[in-house]
Amino acid sequence: MEVNILSISIKSPSKVPKCKVLELDVDWNIEYRKMESKKFNFLCNIKAYGELSFEACVEGEINTEKDYNKIPNFVSISIVKNLMNSIPKLISHAQQFRIEENVFIKPNVSLAS
Repeated sequence: MEVNILSISIKSPSKVPKCKVLELDVDWNIEYRKMESKKFNFLCNIKAYGELSFEACVEGEINTEKDYNKIPNFVSISIVKNLMNSIPKLISHAQQFRIEENVFIKPNVSLAS
């Protein structure tokens, strides 16, 4: 089974803790839509509470080897587990992102001779 993430939207916390192990309570749900034989789209909503509170919405697709009418429960659990391992890392990197404004400002160019 192949899972592809198409988009991630994260509402980050204002402060990111520096500890390496986080204790979080998580509410989540996943909605699936069968697109064709052996292919589903999904929308996963995650809301985490605790030291690193955040909300995330993830859109993706699943290509299965078998023709399922309904996605098995273990797939949902696996998707959420993988996202919960990845999202805190994404938040941490985004919090450290910086752009120098001077790099993108070009001086005015005069075409007059």
